[in-house]
Amino acid sequence: MILNMFKNEQNLTEGSISKTLILFALPFVFANFLQALYGACDLIIIGHFTGGSSAISSVATGAQIMHIVMSFIIGLTTGTTVLVGHAYGAGKKEEIEKIIGTVFIFFISLSLIVAFLMYYFAPNLINIVNTPDIAYQGALEYVLICSFGVIFIFLFNVFSSILRGVGNSYTPMIFISIGCIANILLDLFFIGYLNLGTKGAAIATVIAQGICAISLAAYVRLNKFSFEFKFRKTKFYFDKVKNIVKLGLPLSFQDSMVQMSFIILLSLANSIGVDASAGYGTANRLNGFTMLPAFSFAMALTPIVAQNMGAKKRLRAKYMLYTAIGYTFIFGLICLIWQQTSPESAIGIFTKDSNVIKEGASYLKSFSFDLIIVPFAFCLNAFFNGCGRTAFSMANSLAATLLIRVPLAFLITEIFGKTLFNLGMAAPIASVCAVTIALIYLKTGRWKKSKIV
Repeated sequence: MILNMFKNEQNLTEGSISKTLILFALPFVFANFLQALYGACDLIIIGHFTGGSSAISSVATGAQIMHIVMSFIIGLTTGTTVLVGHAYGAGKKEEIEKIIGTVFIFFISLSLIVAFLMYYFAPNLINIVNTPDIAYQGALEYVLICSFGVIFIFLFNVFSSILRGVGNSYTPMIFISIGCIANILLDLFFIGYLNLGTKGAAIATVIAQGICAISLAAYVRLNKFSFEFKFRKTKFYFDKVKNIVKLGLPLSFQDSMVQMSFIILLSLANSIGVDASAGYGTANRLNGFTMLPAFSFAMALTPIVAQNMGAKKRLRAKYMLYTAIGYTFIFGLICLIWQQTSPESAIGIFTKDSNVIKEGASYLKSFSFDLIIVPFAFCLNAFFNGCGRTAFSMANSLAATLLIRVPLAFLITEIFGKTLFNLGMAAPIASVCAVTIALIYLKTGRWKKSKIV
């Protein structure tokens, strides 16, 4: 049974629903745990070696800005996963090679443009989020250096999206593990030994990203799949990139705008003070772990649904959705109880600063109710993405985030006071609205009319 995780390719349209979901999702869970650790280790090591809230704020602010770029990339490449998954489920394997060549050329070219824009506009982004003066220079250095890693982020996510589309969730996990271990060791060297602070955290991140991306590209090039990938034989097919952009752009725009909303909320937290800024950034790092199962099962659900929709197994796809929600809700409930009873212990994992712990715990006390709502929101959106209904997912997420959560956060803090507790109240309210709309759309059955393949 466990051997299914180790296959280069896997047909996700057959077998036990629960077993298929769990075995395919487990590598996503572990990979996302490592990616969360990948980012959190910067914050943990900075917090323990420098001990200052300014350094924590610098890394937290810089990392939040970089998340916008990563969300843009992951959203676009998820379009590749959906397209490959539908082609694989429909048995159109000759289409996969055309898709691979196209995405390689398209995304590598795009990565150079994004890296340049990131570097050029870094000072503007740091200013937009009201970064505290004491943390400004560190945050700027972090973003400038990390912009050189954008091409590696693109490269890794392109090959990961292809592999996940053909049912291989295990291989990306292995190479994320390599990158994570490298990042931790490099953090200890650059921050702990060389005492480079935020600059060292950024350098370590870029080198680790390069190791992760290049090694995965080499693996795909050297191993046998049902498709063939050779750099010199890659060709650009306009109709393929058109479909990838059609599927991926809504997801990319959605994820980028959601991250932009987090930047707006970070700006609001920064305006409270440096301790609040550090507490908010630390709490969000923690939430990267507590929301990890819901996010991971949702990521796994998209290629599973894509293959089943390609194979015309719509009822099986729907049962996959219900199963994913059930498993992730249980974990969310456990984390909610922990953060309500002992939020200080959760924030204390990242820092020893008592003021930062106090502020972060205050945020968790209100925000943590979102942990039992996002399993529904994440899984429903992932299901619709797998069906090719990415435009609906985008519209629903953006409405909940930009029209409800952000305005509500400002309204609540204006009426009841600028505190992180009040700031956190807006999240669960917005998630309830998003889930309600998604359930109504699910009931209409419009998701059944897939026209991808």
